[in-house]
Amino acid sequence: MRSPDFRLLALSNGLSSLGDELALIALTIKVFELSNGSGIAVAAVLFAGVVPLVVFAPFAGLIVDRTETTGTLALASVAQALIAVGLAFAEPVWLVVALSFLLGSAASIASPAVFAIVPSAVEEEDLTEANANMETVRYIGMVAGPLIAGGLAGGLGADRGTRAALLLDAVTFLVITIAAASLKVRRLPEDAPEGGRAKGEARRGFAFIRRDRVLLIGVAAVAATVLFATMDNVAEVFFANDPSLLNAGNWGYGALAAMWLLGMVVGAAVIARRLHEERLAPAVLLSSITGGAAVAIAALFPNIVLALAMFAIGGVANGVASVSMRSLIHHRVPDQLRGRVFAAYFGVAFAGQLAATALGGVLISLLPSSRDVLLVGGVGGAAVGLIGLAWFAALPSDARAPKVVHLPDTSTVPRGMVVVRDITPPDDTAVQPQEVVPSAKPTA
Repeated sequence: MRSPDFRLLALSNGLSSLGDELALIALTIKVFELSNGSGIAVAAVLFAGVVPLVVFAPFAGLIVDRTETTGTLALASVAQALIAVGLAFAEPVWLVVALSFLLGSAASIASPAVFAIVPSAVEEEDLTEANANMETVRYIGMVAGPLIAGGLAGGLGADRGTRAALLLDAVTFLVITIAAASLKVRRLPEDAPEGGRAKGEARRGFAFIRRDRVLLIGVAAVAATVLFATMDNVAEVFFANDPSLLNAGNWGYGALAAMWLLGMVVGAAVIARRLHEERLAPAVLLSSITGGAAVAIAALFPNIVLALAMFAIGGVANGVASVSMRSLIHHRVPDQLRGRVFAAYFGVAFAGQLAATALGGVLISLLPSSRDVLLVGGVGGAAVGLIGLAWFAALPSDARAPKVVHLPDTSTVPRGMVVVRDITPPDDTAVQPQEVVPSAKPTA
C-alpha cells in the first residue's frame, strides 16, 4: 500500500466490486418488478452478465496483452459507465438483458486488465501481500454494494431506488476511469506476431495453463471448487429456513452469508498475505479441502451456532484460495501473457459458476433436502482438494519448484515503465522451458 499506483489499483478493484454488487441487486429487483415476478426473466439477466466473462475470455485477454493496459482499463470503465446509465433508464426486459450482456462484455476486459497491471506497481517480493490487499478491498466492496443497493431500493422505492443504484454504479466506473488515467506505470503491449504465428494467439492463455502443470492443477481445482460452492449458494436459503434443519429464517440466511464474507476478509488480510511462493499452490488445494469439509460439517450437524462457525471457516479458506491463485499466476506467467492467462482463469471459474447455478436448482428439486445439496457441495469440494493435492505431490520436484520470469534489462526505460518481451514460441501453442526457470531464492 506504500505505492501510489497500487493504491489506485486497489481503489479501482474495491469500487469495481461495489459496482458489480450494486448492479446485481439493482438489476435483480428491477427485472423482478418489470416482469411481474418472472423467475425466467431474473435468471436471464443474471446469466447475461456472466456469459461474456466465459465466452469472450480468450479475446478479452488478447486485447489486454496487445494494448497499453492502463488505457484499455480506462476505456473499458468508460464503456461500463455509459452502459450503467443506459440500464438505469431501460424499461423493456429484453433491453435490460441486452445491456447486461454488454456490461459483462466490458467487464471481461476490465477484470484481467486490473490484475495484469499489479506486478508493474509493486516489487516482486510484495506480490502476495498486494494480492491480499486487492482481495480485502474487493470483499469490502462486496459487502457494501448490496447494503447500498438494498437501502436505496427500500428508501426510494423499487423504481427510483434501482435507478439511483445504477447511476451510482456509473459513478464508480467514472472514478475507476480517473484512477486508471492517473497511474504512472505503463504496461506496454506485446508486438503482434506475423503471418501464421498469429494463429491461436487468443488461446495462448489456456495453452500456457495446460502446459504449466502447477497452474493447471490450481485452475482446475478452483473451477471445480466454484462448481460445488455455488451449488451450496443455491441451497443455503432453504437450509436456513427449513424448520427441520436450522429453522433460522431469513435472518439466519443473511447471517450465514455475512459470516462467509467475514471469513474471506480474514483469510485474505491475515493468512494469505504471509504465504511464501512455494506454499501458494498447496494453499489453494488445502483451502478446497477445508472449505468443503466445513460446509459438510454444517450440513451433517444442523445447528445455527455451529453453521455460523463453519461458514466463517469456509470463508477463510475461500479468501486464502483467491489470493493464492492470483499470486501463483503473477509468479509463474510472463508479463505479456498475464492478460490472457487471467482472462482464461476468470472464464473457467465463471463457467463453473454458471454450471453450478443450473445444477444447484436441479438438485434442490431432486434431492430430499437442502441438507443433501450442501453435503454434495461440501464433500465434492473437499474431494477436489484431496485429488488436487495428490496430483500436485506426484509432480516432479522441478515442476513444483517456484519459478520466476526473467525480463530483459530495463535500465534504459523510464522509471515505472514495464518492457514486454515477445516470447512467441516456434509453434503457436508451446511455451519453451527457458521462459521460466526455477527461482534461486531460498524456499524457507
